[in-house]
Amino acid sequence: MKSACDHAGWCRRPLFLTALLLVAATAAGAGLLFAWRAAPQHWPRQPLQHAPTARTVRPADWAELTLAGGPGGNDWVLLPDQPQQPPFQSPITAAQRGFLAPQDCVECHADYCDTFQHTSHARTSSLPSTDTILGSLQPGHNVLTTARPELQFRMHAQNGSIVQTVELQYPPLRTVFTGSFPIDLVFGSGNHGQSYLWWNSDRLYQAHVSYLSEGDAWVNSPGPYYDGTVDFSRPVPLRCMECHVTWIGADPQEMNRFDRQTLIPGVTCVRCHGPAHEHVAFHRQHPEETRGKRIVNPAALSIERQNEICAQCHSAGEEHSSLFSYRPGEPLQQWLQPDLSASAESNADPHSANQLARLMQSPCFQQSGGFACTLCHDPHQNQSGSATYARHCRSCHQQNSCPEVQHPDTGSLAETRCVVCHMPARRDAQVAMQTRHGNIEALLRDHQIGIWPATATAERAKLADTLRQALQPQNNPQHSPGAQEGTAP
Repeated sequence: MKSACDHAGWCRRPLFLTALLLVAATAAGAGLLFAWRAAPQHWPRQPLQHAPTARTVRPADWAELTLAGGPGGNDWVLLPDQPQQPPFQSPITAAQRGFLAPQDCVECHADYCDTFQHTSHARTSSLPSTDTILGSLQPGHNVLTTARPELQFRMHAQNGSIVQTVELQYPPLRTVFTGSFPIDLVFGSGNHGQSYLWWNSDRLYQAHVSYLSEGDAWVNSPGPYYDGTVDFSRPVPLRCMECHVTWIGADPQEMNRFDRQTLIPGVTCVRCHGPAHEHVAFHRQHPEETRGKRIVNPAALSIERQNEICAQCHSAGEEHSSLFSYRPGEPLQQWLQPDLSASAESNADPHSANQLARLMQSPCFQQSGGFACTLCHDPHQNQSGSATYARHCRSCHQQNSCPEVQHPDTGSLAETRCVVCHMPARRDAQVAMQTRHGNIEALLRDHQIGIWPATATAERAKLADTLRQALQPQNNPQHSPGAQEGTAP
């Protein structure tokens, strides 16, 4: 027979187990709550400038700092200092210089203006919109991740603007440091890619993230942008603006200070034809006059002077004076001394790939006595695809002398691809972008026209493979109707 104590002990055991379960459940709940609070998406957020690794940089110091590898480590954040002056107002306007917007030309040149707006020159800079920004803003495709899992950039719409938002998780403080930077100006036609600029008062800076057309991807901007870091402090100097906009008033005492109200985006009519205010005024007063008066017609200039118009931005050199004051037809050396002796496929200019110098070293150029860039490039029309340029090659060269055209495996395709073999697209180390998987170098067309055996061999194999695939039955899943080329010239 059990005692009362034994009976009471058995009675207390369910109560003890219940209490134990309650304690365990409470602990589990507390653990889940702690884990929930420990997840980065629930950490408090602070402005990016408060990050422990953030540093402000003056425009004059940026190049020396970044070219030396940055301030140390691989997790720094570079932000511009805050301007203390009132916004700059240019004492010189575009109208005073005769730099009219392309809309002023439509009155008499509607056909030219209609086709010109689609050219690379017209699109080399533009105001931001979902049409002009080529990178995707759709969730799942609008994020640039880095080698540091705690750092990412997101491109999206916010309060009527399109912005690049930085999200930097900082585990030691269980804090996310974040900042958004507006895309205020789009640089680049998109043939190769785009970069994006933002205004900090009247100072213009490049954003950290660019777009690469070849991979249809967001990337770290070219140059000293190190993967895993944040840099919104790169100043945009006047030289960049001279080749990406028609006009903007600049402070001659400051590297990147402009009158943003004076901006005329794109490289438009007056950059090749010269000041147009007198021309427009004359023809409005004399509408019966059909010949262009008080304006430069580049086609009437010598070949040297014609090519100098292009050399403003398609050849590197030492600048003597702002190209916003250059007048087509005048010797360019007064403003810029082009480097026409360099033999390399690339040079210090990150965009031109030494185009004019390379062209002038071509046998085609030398043996013909020289020709203008406009022999192949129509500045009023958007041109793409190698077939467009092959027509110009055939004006001098008989295709029956080309072994690729005569080859039975490649002839039907090679006859429209002269530039693919004779002006190959090459990787340019001057336009390199860091990624977590390694560097990416942009493809730029080499303008030295020549015979490149290695390139011809590689392209022959590509064309033969493309032709074989094109001849396969239509229901073959491997069927491919056309060749994939590199970036158009």
